[in-house]
Amino acid sequence: MKFKPHKQSLLILLWIAVLPLGLVSAQGSNSIWEGTYTDAQAERGAEDYAASCASCHAADLRGNSSTPSLLGLSFMFVWEGRTLGELFDQISTEMPTDQPGSLSAQSYAAILAFILRSNEFPAGDTELASTEAARSEIAITSSAN
Repeated sequence: MKFKPHKQSLLILLWIAVLPLGLVSAQGSNSIWEGTYTDAQAERGAEDYAASCASCHAADLRGNSSTPSLLGLSFMFVWEGRTLGELFDQISTEMPTDQPGSLSAQSYAAILAFILRSNEFPAGDTELASTEAARSEIAITSSAN
């Protein structure tokens, strides 16, 4: 009898093999654990999220059958080892899906701050960087190490 791996098993193995590469390449000089947004910015983001994102991603950020969750393991599965710059670029060019790129850079940054706070990453004394170069230096990691 020949062993026939399932497609899902192959995808999981590929993900496990590639994940460390992403962790190495996305390591910025800063981490989301160093307080990369302010509470006030996250509060503004909560309002912007409610107005522009909650209809698809749900008020509690958990998504639904056709939109991804922006919380916990689901969020980290997609974003671990990447940077806030990558996440900011994706949401600012693709969201909201009915009007991509329609919000201001400040609104997208505030929404990102709200997502970070909702995932219990710590706030700091400085708002989320407004420049792409600075955001690209902030690594998304599941631990402060």
